[in-house]
Amino acid sequence: IAIIEEPQPRWLSFLNEEQDLMDQLPADFAPSVIPNDRLAPNLAKKGLLAVRYPRADVAVSYFAMEHPVVGGYEPHKVALRRAISLAVDVDREIRLVRRSQAIPAQGVVGPETFGYDPQFKSEMGDFSRARAKALLDMHGWVDKDGDGWRDQPSGEPLLLEYATSPDQQSRQLNELWKKYMDAVHIKVEFKIGQWPEQLKAARAGKVMMWGLGQSASSPDADGFLALAYGPQKGEGNLAFFDLPAFNKLYDQQTLLGDTPERLALMQEASKLLVAYMPMKVHAHRIATDLMFPWVIGYQRHPFMREFWRYIDIDPERAAARK
Repeated sequence: IAIIEEPQPRWLSFLNEEQDLMDQLPADFAPSVIPNDRLAPNLAKKGLLAVRYPRADVAVSYFAMEHPVVGGYEPHKVALRRAISLAVDVDREIRLVRRSQAIPAQGVVGPETFGYDPQFKSEMGDFSRARAKALLDMHGWVDKDGDGWRDQPSGEPLLLEYATSPDQQSRQLNELWKKYMDAVHIKVEFKIGQWPEQLKAARAGKVMMWGLGQSASSPDADGFLALAYGPQKGEGNLAFFDLPAFNKLYDQQTLLGDTPERLALMQEASKLLVAYMPMKVHAHRIATDLMFPWVIGYQRHPFMREFWRYIDIDPERAAARK
C-alpha cells in the first residue's frame, strides 16, 4: 500500500505502473481519464480497467450548535444557518471542484443504504441567493455599521470561521465558499490545519464550522442519522446537535427492522435536520477505481474499506507487460 497525499504524484505513480490499482481516482483527473464517465481510449489501449460506483457517503459542512454565533435553536440562529445553506451553489461545486463525480444531496442519508430515497427532495439541495438574503434581512443579520458586511442582530460583527485542510481540493472548495459568502455579504475566514488537529478541536467543541465526509460502514442509514444524535455529541455528532424530537425519532427507528414504518421515522428525522440545519449536506460522491489487467479478484465492496486484502496479482502477466 502506498499512501501518496497529493493527486498529481499519485496519478503519475499509477500511470507509470509503480502501482497495480488506484483506489478512487482523484477528481481533478476525471475529465481526462474518464471523459463522459467512460475510460479514455488511450488508457483503454494500455489495458487499464475502470469501475465507477456511487459511494455510500455524504460530504457535509458542520455548524457548531453550541457556538455563540452560528449555534442555537432560536429562530434567528436557524435562519442564519438556512441562509448560509441556500447561498451554497452545490451544482457549481460538483461541476468545478468535484469534476461531476458527485450528485447533489437532499438530506443526510447516503446512497446504497436503507433509508435513502432518491425521490426525496428538500431545501437542503436548494440554491437561492435571493431567499438567503431575504432570510438574513428578516431576522436582523444586516449591515449595521455601513462597512458592506452583515452584522449580528446585536450589532457585533458577523464572521464565519471555517476549519479546513491544506490539500488542493480543500483550497478549491474554500475559494467557492468565499464567493458564496461574499455574494450575500457574509465575511468568512478559513482556519487551515491538518485533519487530526481539526478533529481534536471539533471534538472539544472549538470549531465553528468544518467540512468533511462521512462514509457508511454498513447498508444502513443509522450511522448517518447518528451524526446528529444528541447522546453522541463530541463523538460522531461533531455538530453537538441535541434536539429531543430528533433524538426520539432516532431511538424509535433503531428498534425496527427495515420496514416502511422505520423509513417513515428516518425521513421525519431527516426533515428535522433540514429545518434546523445543524449541517449543510453538499453531495454524495461517485468514485472510480482503476487497475491494470494483472490484478486478480477485484470486487469493490461498498462498505468494507479494506477490500484489497482479497485481491492478488498475476505475476506472469505483470512481468510480461513490464
